[in-house]
Amino acid sequence: MELNIHGSQSRASKEIIFDEHTSLVSSIKKKMVDTSAFGRICRVSENFYKENEEKYFPKMVSIGPLHRGEEKLKTMEERKLQYLNTLLSRAVNMDTRLEKCVEVLRVLEDRARKCYGEEIHMKSDDFVEMMLIDGCFIIELFHKSCCKGIRRRGDPFLTTYQVFFQLRHDLILLENQIPFFILQHLFNLVPIPKQCGGSSLIELAFRFFKKTVPEDPRNLQDKFGQEIHHLLDLIHQSNIPKTHIFPLQTKHFQINIPSVTELRKTGISLKRNNSRNILEVKFYNGALRMPTLTHHDLLEVVLRNLVAMENCCYNATKYITSYAFLMKGLIKSNEDAKILHKKGIILDKENEFVTLFGKISVEVEAKDFYYADLYQKLNNIKKVSKSIWYARKVKSSVTQCLRAL
Repeated sequence: MELNIHGSQSRASKEIIFDEHTSLVSSIKKKMVDTSAFGRICRVSENFYKENEEKYFPKMVSIGPLHRGEEKLKTMEERKLQYLNTLLSRAVNMDTRLEKCVEVLRVLEDRARKCYGEEIHMKSDDFVEMMLIDGCFIIELFHKSCCKGIRRRGDPFLTTYQVFFQLRHDLILLENQIPFFILQHLFNLVPIPKQCGGSSLIELAFRFFKKTVPEDPRNLQDKFGQEIHHLLDLIHQSNIPKTHIFPLQTKHFQINIPSVTELRKTGISLKRNNSRNILEVKFYNGALRMPTLTHHDLLEVVLRNLVAMENCCYNATKYITSYAFLMKGLIKSNEDAKILHKKGIILDKENEFVTLFGKISVEVEAKDFYYADLYQKLNNIKKVSKSIWYARKVKSSVTQCLRAL
């Protein structure tokens, strides 16, 4: 029998080309994953947390590797395991479900490690176990906080507002996050209580952090086409306006936001707009229009950690940084806050806002300033107002001179 040498060579060549093609595709996919995930959870710069560590570091529970093992947080590790047991015990085949969770987390481990802004020195088993326990703890906490029917009497996390507040505080912190895709994969694998009515993970998260999001979660689903990196990033994305055009600034200029009192002197009026999103500050028809601003217990920690996230981890649009910088300029004194209170823009605790924005250390360059166009409009009116004032002063002086003659 005669061998088809040319045919064999042709098939071998095709196999080599196919292997090379597959290898290249795998390499490109790995680079894509690495780029999208890299460093989205990082430590807060010392410039932000000095003298305010309690606003950035957890006090009750550690989530993820950055604060794992700290002495003051160790007591909660056993209770996290209790939540894991409660969650998985709802499945008939608990052992099979647990094995599947571990199997999926093994596959996601490398991608999850790259989400942190530093190398995580943990053994593979320890890292996967941490992701499982912390992820399932968050999911079960969401279930219990939103669905009263599955709560157990005397649950230490839900018995008092102080404890529940501290839990929400800790889960907001930038340094206390795990990747959202870990949460989502676990959520798809674990048994969901019937009492929760088929709510998605995003809906449960919004209900848990309800004071920090501006709208009904059902109206926000279309905003999350892009990847969510972690829970704090979910809050960040929920606060970005649906229609947002970030002005491209090519000029460098010094930003000096006039206070509310100064704006009134130039003839600019202040009005409340109907938006529920605090970022929707606009200027038109001679008025600076601002959404209602309500003070709540988590406001400072949310703003601080969102600003830290935008400046320490993300090379992205600085929406919250711009807002904090704008408000820091507008509300410089109690008088500024009182004016906004009278206009119905600040509803309560007006002096708290003076303290809040005064304490936040924030700087922003013109090229990153979301309100650059608004600022330039206000500045132009201020210049016109000064010109009119100067012209009137000159006219008055001339009149007085003529009368003296």
